[in-house]
Amino acid sequence: MKPLTFIFGVSLLFLGHNSALYGQDVSKSPGTGGTENIYKGSQVTSKARVTKKPEPTYTKAARKNQIEGTVVIRCVLSSTAKVTNIHVISGLPDGLTDRAVEAAKKIKFTPATKDGQPVSMWVELQYDFHLR
Repeated sequence: MKPLTFIFGVSLLFLGHNSALYGQDVSKSPGTGGTENIYKGSQVTSKARVTKKPEPTYTKAARKNQIEGTVVIRCVLSSTAKVTNIHVISGLPDGLTDRAVEAAKKIKFTPATKDGQPVSMWVELQYDFHLR
């Protein structure tokens, strides 16, 4: 039997002008009692800078069932350099969504800034799973 190899791709999209898709222009973080603003990419002076983007691994079940596709996650890169407010927009079966969420939690970054102060911002992450 020929061994399967796989490729991962991770895309980081800074949410910009599509406020209709996600509601208000500036939202409040539920994790801080609604006191911290969360901005879109178009509203910050400088966007968050990702310094480490761990790749998720395939599960045995997903490899066996030859699952391929993309997991899309919307989350906040917070002003305290933590990934928060993780929401799965579209997932995959056999544990791949969970693997993508775990990888997202491990992202390291320098927070976005607005007027010289660190701020939180929404981003969309895409984790591509492909077998070869």
